Amino acid sequence: MLDPWLSASGFVVGVLVGMTGVGGGALMTPLLILLFGVTPTTAVGTDLVYATITKSFGSYQYIRRGQVNFPYVRWLVVGSIPGALLSVFVLTPWLAGRGVDVELLTTRVLGFMLVAVGIIGILEHRFFTGRLRNSKLIRSHTVQVRYKEPILVVGGLVIGTGVGLTSVGSGSLLMAVLLLVSELEVLVLIGTDLFHATILLAAAGFAHLVSGHVELPMVGALLIGSIPGIWLGTRLAQVVPTTPLRYGLGVLLAATGIKLAIG
Repeated sequence: MLDPWLSASGFVVGVLVGMTGVGGGALMTPLLILLFGVTPTTAVGTDLVYATITKSFGSYQYIRRGQVNFPYVRWLVVGSIPGALLSVFVLTPWLAGRGVDVELLTTRVLGFMLVAVGIIGILEHRFFTGRLRNSKLIRSHTVQVRYKEPILVVGGLVIGTGVGLTSVGSGSLLMAVLLLVSELEVLVLIGTDLFHATILLAAAGFAHLVSGHVELPMVGALLIGSIPGIWLGTRLAQVVPTTPLRYGLGVLLAATGIKLAIG
């Protein structure tokens, strides 16, 4: 039997994602842990499968409009997919075999990821679309031509590892990397970020599914609420000022991250 409270939570998160673009993982995973008492690894795996399904619809729309830069996706995948798979299949079992509490570690890493997402959410417009992105260093020939591809691969590796452990960071943290090294227009950046996130989440979600960390009935309950929530949120975003809400969510995510990081 589907849990109506899970569906209601999915609806609320869907509305917020539709209105602000803030990643669903940053909202859903801590919600599952703190409100529903789901173990951290199960919350991460369940959210990854749920997020893969929701993001795939958005990715299709950007691909259809030609707003995805596939060379960027290719370089990101070179780093992110191995990072996600290694974190689930190699790093986590290795740590568990040495007596590390994997659930506690997941909670702590999730906390730090949420703090990073919250800070980026608050400062993104000021720094990543302003002076920093347009600085002589970022726009230099050396960075844009010589180091762009290595930055994308390394950035993908770091973020992929974090996503495999926490389900958080495939959107906002990766967008920060893209904004710093890319000359692409904003809509193409968003489409590229979303399409890569869908691939990364699918790979990480599959790894968690194989490892037994996914509750499929929970995924169904979340989708029942989140799909109409996202539909409503995208329409509310056209008429409701979302900047204050984005700042508020940034503060909330950072505060939640601090709570999880320090216990």
